[in-house]
Amino acid sequence: MSDLEAFRTETRAWLEANCPASMRTPMPEEEIAWGGRKATFRHPDSKVWLERMAARGWTAPTWPKQYGGGGLSGAEAKVLAEELRRIDARPALFSFGLWMLGPVLLEYASEEQKAEYLPKIVKGEIRWCQGYSEPGAGSDLAGLRTKAEDKGDHFLINGQKVWTSYATRRTGSSAWSAPTPRRSTRAFPSCCSI
Repeated sequence: MSDLEAFRTETRAWLEANCPASMRTPMPEEEIAWGGRKATFRHPDSKVWLERMAARGWTAPTWPKQYGGGGLSGAEAKVLAEELRRIDARPALFSFGLWMLGPVLLEYASEEQKAEYLPKIVKGEIRWCQGYSEPGAGSDLAGLRTKAEDKGDHFLINGQKVWTSYATRRTGSSAWSAPTPRRSTRAFPSCCSI
């Protein structure tokens, strides 16, 4: 048996033992688990499922274990996804932190920032909103006027955002800003924990 086949067998057994039967049904929108400091779970098994998946790092299967992820290879993550589909498992967590902010933090954040935010994202303990739209630019990233000014040990963000998705439920915000000319020619997200 190959390592990948062994992983599939182990994963299948774990999912059969740990995914509640109620989490193997179509998910109504009001039962989506978004996480956050004030998370609510309309279905009690949603919390159980999130806790179990997060404990294995499987809400972020390919993220490094040191930051709470599963540490899986791409091939292992594919097997996990296949096995989740096989049993019609609901996603344990919906999160801008998982989809958008976390990958940026993995690439660009300091070790201190990674240690602070990534494990909390994986566990659904914090929830992020996205701040893109600006007066006169909308969501056109090329028209951003918010600036990130390099102050040596931190960036000073100056500008205005006029619309943020899920801002009323967020723990923190990720916002796109235009770089200062000497640092880069690309926009990059800056993170503010609130």
